[in-house]
Amino acid sequence: MKTIFKILKYIFLVCLVLVVGTMVWVISPSLDNELNSTVRNSTQYWELTIGSKIAYTHLTPKNDSILGTIIYLHGGPGGYIDDLTINVFENIANNGYEVFLYDQIGSGLSSRLANPKDYSVQRHSNDLKNIITNIDAERTILIGQSWGGFLASYFATYNPNLVSEIILSAPSGIYPPLPNIMETDKDDLIQGLTNIDERTERLNETMENSLTKKETIWLAMASIFGNPSFISDDKVDGVLHKFSKEFVSAMVCDTLRAEEPNGRPGMYSAIFTKKSTDSITKQFRNDMKSFSKPVLVLKPECDYIPWQDTYEYLDIFQNTELKVIEGAGHTAYIENREGYITNILNFINKS
Repeated sequence: MKTIFKILKYIFLVCLVLVVGTMVWVISPSLDNELNSTVRNSTQYWELTIGSKIAYTHLTPKNDSILGTIIYLHGGPGGYIDDLTINVFENIANNGYEVFLYDQIGSGLSSRLANPKDYSVQRHSNDLKNIITNIDAERTILIGQSWGGFLASYFATYNPNLVSEIILSAPSGIYPPLPNIMETDKDDLIQGLTNIDERTERLNETMENSLTKKETIWLAMASIFGNPSFISDDKVDGVLHKFSKEFVSAMVCDTLRAEEPNGRPGMYSAIFTKKSTDSITKQFRNDMKSFSKPVLVLKPECDYIPWQDTYEYLDIFQNTELKVIEGAGHTAYIENREGYITNILNFINKS
């Protein structure tokens, strides 16, 4: 009997060592984390009443006359404001507009939430409402890139009195996604544009294969438990940065023009904001129809977002205009800065 207990004791100790060793291996940091959290000289912070600490850059015109206030919403969710974007909007600011570019909560230089499950479309919308109220501008123009385009549309739909115009640049699809959206043949111009579906499929496969076993476990546990005390922001943000280094080639027509990511994304924000879209109902599309103010949709020639997703914005909003940015990918101003800036200025100056 003593021999059996002795064997069981050794088995228990071996199992304990294996479990502890596995846990140490899982929670130990990767050695290749390249996150950049450097604060720019231009960085300022809003301490919002709902508890968000938001990093932003404020650009002003060279003269005292301000034609309007632009708030830029970056892509993602989980993206961030980078130096290139600031540089592009300096050109727009110099044409008489003040511009605010901010990192959404949970990404870039903004604070992280203690409970990642609090990241949601509604939380981002509430932050934006706080920001617009703080700025208190006479004319507010929202410019949304990719996911930021959806966020701008969501916010404007439920807060039309706070927005003058919205510009959607390569907007991501409307939630909840619907199959077979298009029933017309109005897409002949866009369907003839460069198709990069094969490239993005290869990139998705490359990113999946690039994950280490440890990183795969991190993402699974982050998604299930949402506990930064266990799987830290540093760990999952590092994984999203790793993805970004691969996916930048889907942001352009010419892969040689791809920009190396140089900031800090927010993976918890990406995971749980995306999960929150499950609560958006089909009623949202009907609500969008009530927004009657001007909407400009910018469609880059080599955008990886399906044309039918872009077309739906044009179909639902009452007062829309479409401009194609030739020779440009998803982030249009990388390859066609002039076309991007000119179309924006023409639209907001006309309004």
